[in-house]
Amino acid sequence: MKFLLAFLLIIFSLNPLYSQIKEGDNLLGASVGFWEKGSVPMFGINFESHVATLGSGTIGIGGLFRYYSYTFDYANGDSRKYTFTNFGFQANYNWTEIGDGKFVPYLGLVAGYNNVTNTYTDVTHHGIYVSDVTYSSGLWIWGQAGMRYFFSPKVAGTVRLGFGNNDFNTLEIGVDFKL
Repeated sequence: MKFLLAFLLIIFSLNPLYSQIKEGDNLLGASVGFWEKGSVPMFGINFESHVATLGSGTIGIGGLFRYYSYTFDYANGDSRKYTFTNFGFQANYNWTEIGDGKFVPYLGLVAGYNNVTNTYTDVTHHGIYVSDVTYSSGLWIWGQAGMRYFFSPKVAGTVRLGFGNNDFNTLEIGVDFKL
């Protein structure tokens, strides 16, 4: 194992100039996120195509998918399970001319549809909280700010902060692959 780690460090150090993101590049990635409302992870898939160069960066457009589910337990033993499935369109501005191109911060906007389902479990058969539905399906908009760090010309680690409507503020970590 130590030999493998040493070998990988040598290989990565031999190629100090990684490719910056440029017009025509496509990124596909996966993420795991955390939302302040629950203690389970949110799973995501992202696609971004860099369609134009503008100033010191690129404009990337694409889509994303998010899935998240958690259960809220009421004091009487009843519970409500929420499931969120988000589909959206994203547009990001990526600053690509920082240093040697390994570090690429971005800022963007996401618009999409948030499909929410909920299931109420009435353990006590009193139905006290039946009408207590906090979230509903609908259109949503959120902003995002993040950064990518390219470990190699084709692989980047990413951190993303999402902030938007529906009380949906997230922190995501993931990996993007340049296609």
